[in-house]
Amino acid sequence: MEIIMTRRNSLFSSVGVALFWVGAARYLDLNRAPAVALLVTGVLLRPALELTREGLLQRQYPFSSLTRWDVIQSVGITRAGNRVLLAYKLVPDIPPPRRQPAAALLRAAGAPYDGGYFADSLAGSPEALLSIVESYLRDPTRRQALPAARR
Repeated sequence: MEIIMTRRNSLFSSVGVALFWVGAARYLDLNRAPAVALLVTGVLLRPALELTREGLLQRQYPFSSLTRWDVIQSVGITRAGNRVLLAYKLVPDIPPPRRQPAAALLRAAGAPYDGGYFADSLAGSPEALLSIVESYLRDPTRRQALPAARR
């Protein structure tokens, strides 16, 4: 029942957003409405990286990706293409998660990482994100205070 309500609410909110942009297009000059829509949508639908008891959970519409703490060997900041990534190296001989954000981009750039998250699109500086994730990766007892993952 909770899932149905969530989908219904997201349907209503997406219809509401569409109606908002129709009103904004009439109010603004029609030439500026697409640019305003792009800016506001980029701010509202920004991906979120959540630290949970189980691992790193990236929420980005329409799906989410969980990378468990026990499969992450190390993390680091790297550049691939024109993007800055919070990248991770997986523990050898453990199958990788189903979906690894930015894995293809890292392979194409020849980076020594297996997957990662676009740090330049997340809130906060990449260096601050790296220090927070490293502190939780090193200390398993500290992770117990984190909330459980909700998918």
